[in-house]
Amino acid sequence: MGHKQWHKMIRSGENIQVEFKRQIPKLDRLAKSISAFSNSAGGTLFFGVNDDGGFHGLEHVEGTEELVTQVAQFNCNPPVETKTHFWEPLRNIHILVVEVPEAEEKPVYAINPNDPKDAWPFFRSDKENLPLDRKSLKTMCRTTSVPLEEDLKNLDKHAHLILTRLKEHPRQTAAQLAKGCNIGVHRAKKIIVKLEQNGWIHSFFNEKRREYSLAIPWK
Repeated sequence: MGHKQWHKMIRSGENIQVEFKRQIPKLDRLAKSISAFSNSAGGTLFFGVNDDGGFHGLEHVEGTEELVTQVAQFNCNPPVETKTHFWEPLRNIHILVVEVPEAEEKPVYAINPNDPKDAWPFFRSDKENLPLDRKSLKTMCRTTSVPLEEDLKNLDKHAHLILTRLKEHPRQTAAQLAKGCNIGVHRAKKIIVKLEQNGWIHSFFNEKRREYSLAIPWK
């Protein structure tokens, strides 16, 4: 991955595998981002880039790299081996590019630097980093996204519809998915259970309702 690819990613904006940071965030938020990418299909963090994709740059790019590496090692469990790159897309504009791999062993917990006992795994949903619901935590698939892609042929058309719907509209309830896919709620719930058990989707408890999002990018 090089300069042309990074330009392309920034032009496309934030998504399930790309996140922009104007500067180094609070360390607990950074741990959540790394955890979320690790528990999904990996991703890239750009430090020194505004939310709209504009270049802001970093004053202390090497110091930022050191902090990111420390958080990945000491505030993620198991530790995450990131790859970092210094990038100067414009004269005197310094960007830190951090590649976060998909974890071979999931879940990866984000540890609060201020309270080591406060640890929880996160996952990536569109542009958000969300805490895994306990239901997904118990059934999280511990394999990477590659074997899941190979299992596409085993999914029926309604499962395909639900995955496509979640790609277009993240954070959907079972009722919303049923309506959007034109199937019964009972049928939708049965499919959702299987998809969650096999690592295709994760759940997130939002106030009083359970919502679902893709666990990996749906191609």
